[in-house]
Amino acid sequence: MGKITVYHGSNVEVAHPRILQNGFYKDFGYGFYCTSLERQAKRWALTRKGESVVNKYVYVENEHVNIRDFHEMSDEWLDFVVE
Repeated sequence: MGKITVYHGSNVEVAHPRILQNGFYKDFGYGFYCTSLERQAKRWALTRKGESVVNKYVYVENEHVNIRDFHEMSDEWLDFVVE
């Protein structure tokens, strides 16, 4: 199994991420949003009040988790986002 580094931008350190039961204002609803781009996480952190914190995690792939990976914005990506 592979490992990937992901980042989460926030105004606090998040040592143990968990999915909260609010957040309808997010693009994809509930979730804990991460990116493989540290620069993008820094931008997310700057949108929050207070300190800017970029949390870093190593994700170990799990064959039981269904993941859609889009390497670029495409018609397929847009169809997924709209749905």
